[in-house]
Amino acid sequence: MGQFTYRLQVLLEQKERDSIDAQKALAKAESARDEEIKRLRAMELRQQELVDRRNQLRRELLEGPRGSATLLARDAQERSEFLRFMASEIERAKAEVVAQGTVVEECHERVSQASATLESAKREVDLLKKHRARLEERFRRDLQAKEELALDEIGNVLYSTRRRTS
Repeated sequence: MGQFTYRLQVLLEQKERDSIDAQKALAKAESARDEEIKRLRAMELRQQELVDRRNQLRRELLEGPRGSATLLARDAQERSEFLRFMASEIERAKAEVVAQGTVVEECHERVSQASATLESAKREVDLLKKHRARLEERFRRDLQAKEELALDEIGNVLYSTRRRTS
């Protein structure tokens, strides 16, 4: 008899495309987040290297010159100025780390939003698929009932014709 056609098939296909797009957006957001985290780790490593270098220079300044050489006032002043420069570089590196931390937090938020969008899209697709399955099942039951009715009708006609002829 008839073929089942789902009247919301176009909408279902659109929702499936939206779900695929949401998956791609989530993957892109996760990739961007991972890149920003790598950048943050590199900045933290650079900051730590600067701190270690400054600490090493401080120790060298406090130990004084090696061997029998004496430390000149000019040398001490240059080292002191370089230590202040290192301190400003460390502060700049800290500010970069904080700024990058903010970028990473924003990326985490975008990943959360993309994940929520994907879950919503999947939920809509599942809902439409369940709706389609229920309608298809109802169609099949109605079709089966019509076939049974037609068979009963044929049986009645055959019974009636056999009864008249006998």
